[in-house]
Amino acid sequence: MMAIMTMVFLRALILVALVSAAVNISLAQDAPIPNASPTPNGEPALYTYKVAHDHRIGKGDGELRITDTGIEYRGANEDEARHNGVWRDDDIKRLELSKTNLHVFTYEATQFPLIPRNTPKIREGRSVRFGAEREHEFSLVEGEITPEVVRTLLARFKRPISSSVLPNDTEESGHLIFEIPVFHRQRAGGASGTLRVYEDYVAFNSEREGHSRYWRYDDIRDIGSLGRYKFEIATSEGQFGTDGRSYIFDLKRPMTSGEYDQLWAKIYEREQTLRLRREQPGESRKAASPRGKTGHVNEPE
Repeated sequence: MMAIMTMVFLRALILVALVSAAVNISLAQDAPIPNASPTPNGEPALYTYKVAHDHRIGKGDGELRITDTGIEYRGANEDEARHNGVWRDDDIKRLELSKTNLHVFTYEATQFPLIPRNTPKIREGRSVRFGAEREHEFSLVEGEITPEVVRTLLARFKRPISSSVLPNDTEESGHLIFEIPVFHRQRAGGASGTLRVYEDYVAFNSEREGHSRYWRYDDIRDIGSLGRYKFEIATSEGQFGTDGRSYIFDLKRPMTSGEYDQLWAKIYEREQTLRLRREQPGESRKAASPRGKTGHVNEPE
């Protein structure tokens, strides 16, 4: 008798779980972007691009507009207009830029498509929602993202920005503190280049297309020595998990302790100054020593 009651109870639980999952999937049926605007507000665009919008399964054509206050996407036809979006700067969590791609990450759940729209006998697609960050990926069909565009976004956008397009020419880069020839490691292979530390930012310059990188000091979470000939920069760029992304460099000459300390001061003393400004009078101003400071390399022999 007990076994029969247990089986009935388990079947009831399974039925409830299946119904709940079906409801969630139904609610997520290839839904339009939550911040979508059926009729974009017509704000003048600073830059306009013809793009392909990645749907994970399939893609659609449209127009991407960078305005004074945000980023807009307009689908080229009625079907793609379901994906129209207007994101103000405050709605955007972070940006990733290359010459031919723009990734906009927003504060909303990701939709993962299970069944694409217009599948035979299924008019509407099926997708599920998860997480608290959604990526909107746009590939430029014409033109490219220039240093001028990157400078415009950096000047007004305070959230993390990752860019393989360097915003400045060498003569406009400000005071160079030091530079080191390096090899940037990747999962398969990598790229040689020069790691340059400036007054206001750090840049990795590579002759290989798409491998250069630019980071403001506010976008760097940590630095650390991984040995005499290896160095890490940890950034606020997103990846699976919550710890951002790390860039590992093989140093073609050791970084001196003086160079390391200069970079350390740029990152952590700036961070401490901003923190102290935010503190109310009378609050404790004890600062924890960042882990990066304890691991700097020695002077080269």
